[in-house]
Amino acid sequence: MNDEQRERARKLLSQDMTATDNAASAARSEPSEPVGGFSVNWRELDDNLAHAEWVALRAFVEWLTVRYHLPVSMVPNCWWQHGDLVEELSALHAAHQAAFDETDAGFGPLNWHERFATAQARLRNSGSGCTSTHDGFRPRSWSNVTDEQEWDAWTNRSHAEQPPRAAQRREG
Repeated sequence: MNDEQRERARKLLSQDMTATDNAASAARSEPSEPVGGFSVNWRELDDNLAHAEWVALRAFVEWLTVRYHLPVSMVPNCWWQHGDLVEELSALHAAHQAAFDETDAGFGPLNWHERFATAQARLRNSGSGCTSTHDGFRPRSWSNVTDEQEWDAWTNRSHAEQPPRAAQRREG
């Protein structure tokens, strides 16, 4: 390559780098689309949106407990009646959606599993507080464990101001 060719290559490279830098700056100034799922703020959830959110969370919880062999002692069948479990499971659901989003660079699944490992201790503590007669050693099944009428009544409200279940029993 002679001096003239080198100079021409340098100029072309310089122009290409400037164009790339300009495109990158323009892309950074544009608002980006949110990645992954939608987090549910259960405290402020509108009753009109409640049913769809509860159904989506239930599908995730049933998948999660079967896929990862979570015992009933960790996520009891009545998980949806325990606010702390709802919040933890909902956070895992949103994180799972974001981790497996098509725009993820490939680290999302590993990060999700790291967060899931951390969350299991909290699930264990929350789930073990249920006073029902749960059997944590049986294989997990969702057949005939949810009272569908009670579930349907429950999911038609957001329960944003729902007092803890124990307090309801004492009052009633």
